[in-house]
Amino acid sequence: MLALLAGCATPAAVSNMSVYSSQRTAPASLKNAISVADVTGGRETNPLWVSQVSSEAFRSALEDSLANAGVFERVLSASKYRLIANLNQLEQPAFGIDMTVTSSIKYTVVDTKTGKDVYSRLIRAPFTAGFSDSPLGATRVRIATEGSIKKNIEMLINDLLMMKTD
Repeated sequence: MLALLAGCATPAAVSNMSVYSSQRTAPASLKNAISVADVTGGRETNPLWVSQVSSEAFRSALEDSLANAGVFERVLSASKYRLIANLNQLEQPAFGIDMTVTSSIKYTVVDTKTGKDVYSRLIRAPFTAGFSDSPLGATRVRIATEGSIKKNIEMLINDLLMMKTD
């Protein structure tokens, strides 16, 4: 019975981690200016444990979100800035009614001409999924994980859109 209520863990879905709208528009100096260079720290999901975020899925969610914000440059060599993201930690509960997941991601934006960091921040973002989101514990953890990553990326994009550039 416990296994039935727990369910099997599934990996976080890119579409549920991507930010699709922003209340701000990208300044001209950031239009198509940021490429995603390195994404590290992700882990593959073990179906017998809890939902995780792979580095590939995290990279895709970052790229989709940056593109939706109007700042993404697909070609690394053509970009004005390189984004480096390290998923330092996913704090996930093992059980509970309300599942709160907190993602800690270190972002660094490097100016490609000077090699200097123009932005560096560790962003922590919690997100809670309740029993009303799903009766299955593993599903609530996945929903909370996706929501936490999405919120984290949204905070990054807000910072980037306010960033002072030359």
